Amino acid sequence: MNKIKFSVVIPLFNKTKSVCRTLDSIIKQRFQAAEIIIVDDGSTDDSAEKVLALNLPQVRLVKQANLGVSAARNYGVSLAKYEHIAFIDADDQWSPFFLLEMSKLIERFPGHEFFASNYQKVCNHDVFIDPKLAIGHIPPRGSVLDNYFTIAGHGDLPFMVSSTVITRRLFKQVGGFPVGEIMGEDQALFSQVALWASIVYSPLILLKYHTDSENRACDRHLPNDLLPFAKRLVDWVDNESHDAHLNEAILTYCAAHICQLVKLNLGVGNLVIAQQLLKYPCCKLKPFHFVGFYLWLFMKLISSPRAYLTQLKGSSININSL
Repeated sequence: MNKIKFSVVIPLFNKTKSVCRTLDSIIKQRFQAAEIIIVDDGSTDDSAEKVLALNLPQVRLVKQANLGVSAARNYGVSLAKYEHIAFIDADDQWSPFFLLEMSKLIERFPGHEFFASNYQKVCNHDVFIDPKLAIGHIPPRGSVLDNYFTIAGHGDLPFMVSSTVITRRLFKQVGGFPVGEIMGEDQALFSQVALWASIVYSPLILLKYHTDSENRACDRHLPNDLLPFAKRLVDWVDNESHDAHLNEAILTYCAAHICQLVKLNLGVGNLVIAQQLLKYPCCKLKPFHFVGFYLWLFMKLISSPRAYLTQLKGSSININSL
């Protein structure tokens, strides 16, 4: 008899259009969750009421003031009764086989504490996009990833938080999700797991990751500097790590993060911010992107010199060399 039991943790904030769809994907699992904990993070719409109206016996809805997604997830984990925690956001969908495959990975790879699967992005009304993964061949039955930073530094993330399972013990060891950080909390957890534990990975596509949902943090905030998770990694490389190979992989991962920020800022005309971001030395670890973005910036400066000067006068950004 299979003794594995999953506690599912869902942070909820103003997801009235999608939360029932997410819960439906959990209820239809071939391997049923032992409990579903939904933490309403101060929603101002009727999301919580929709959850209650479903009257699902395994669902526990708790409420907190609006403290952010990290605090909501951490609170959910603190309430969980079982050792294996599965996260899913209130706008994503699991394949019916997600928890079943996670249970098989736990059995196939005893002693490991973090498990994840592949996913598909969903955007623009059911347009499905495969992530661009620099991962190579993974056996269908799964494998241990020993190069998370290399994979994530040369392609899309190999998994999303909604396609992960972690033990409570490891979650506590790495400190959970960082509270008070508007963005990057998922990568903060992944990075700590990659530094201190192993990642068991299934290549099966078991998650629909919705980029077309309402009220997404990445749509509301455009960072003008490295997110905290990347700053902590750079600091760790500078002050604690003595593994040259790992250091290069981590800095390349951070460079990929910076390049994404540069792309987003150039796309909306934030020329000064893009220029400052490109000053981080680790950007040169992505030479093709580094040169390409500088050419893009140069063309923007030629076509919009007045906009650049206006931004420069109003800028208070001060990025120190790393």
